[in-house]
Amino acid sequence: MSETVTSLSETESRPRLPGNHDDQAGFGWGRLQLLAAIGALASFLVPMLIQLSFEPFLLSMAAPFVVGLLVMLRWPRVGVIWLGVVSLAELLFSAPFLAETLTHPESIADFIPLLVFTVSTLVATIAAIPALRQLRAPATSLGGARATAILAGVVIVAGAVVSVFAAARIEGVPAREGDIRVITEDIEFRPAAIRAEGTTIAVHVTNRDSTRHTFTIDELGVDLNLPPNSTQRVTFKAAPGTYRFFCRPHESDMQGDLVVR
Repeated sequence: MSETVTSLSETESRPRLPGNHDDQAGFGWGRLQLLAAIGALASFLVPMLIQLSFEPFLLSMAAPFVVGLLVMLRWPRVGVIWLGVVSLAELLFSAPFLAETLTHPESIADFIPLLVFTVSTLVATIAAIPALRQLRAPATSLGGARATAILAGVVIVAGAVVSVFAAARIEGVPAREGDIRVITEDIEFRPAAIRAEGTTIAVHVTNRDSTRHTFTIDELGVDLNLPPNSTQRVTFKAAPGTYRFFCRPHESDMQGDLVVR
C-alpha cells in the first residue's frame, strides 16, 4: 500500500507535458505553445515537401523547433523555455525579410508560409511565460490562451484570403519592340549579362518562378517588382557604364550586369 502511495506521489510530482493539465478553460498556454511550434515547423517543411526541394538554410531554421518539441517530451520546462527563446530569436533574425515579403501578398508561395511562421513564432514567444507558470502550478487557470489561438487562426485565414485575391489581380505587361528581354527561372536571371545602347533603356522581364523576384539597379533607382508567373516592364535612363542588377529577396543567387554603351 505504501509503495502504491509513493508511486502515485512521484508521478504527480513530475512535470506534465504543457497543456496536458486540466484547467477551467480546457486549453492551456502550454498546449498553445506546442501547437504554435508545430505551426512554425510546418511553415518550413510543407513548402519544401510540395516543391520536393530541401534547402539547407530552411532545414537549419526548422531544426531548433524539432529539438524543442523532442525536449518537451522529456523535460517540459526546458522545452517551453527552449521554444520561447528559439521562436523569439528566429522572429528577430527574419524581421527584415518578413517586413518586405509580408507587404507583397500577391506571392502566395512566399506570403502564406511566412505569415504562418510570423504568427506561430509570435504566439510561441508570448505563450512561454504563462506556460511555465501553469507547469509550476497545474491548477492555475490563466485566461487568454483560447482567445489568442482563435485570433492567430483568424489572422492566418484572413491573410490567406487576401493573398489569393491579390494574386488574382496581377496583370501582365506585354513587351514592346526594342525591349531588352530577361527571364527569371529557377532563381536565376537569364541572361545574366545584358547590353544596351542609348540613354533610355527598356527592360521586359518574365518571371517563370512561383516566387516573387525584383529587377533592381540601385545606382539607377530601378526597383521593378516581379510577382510570380508574371511579365513586367520598366524604362529608365542610364549613362554609359556597367551596372549591377539583382533580385532583392534572392540577392546571393540572382545577380547580373547591364552594360550601357
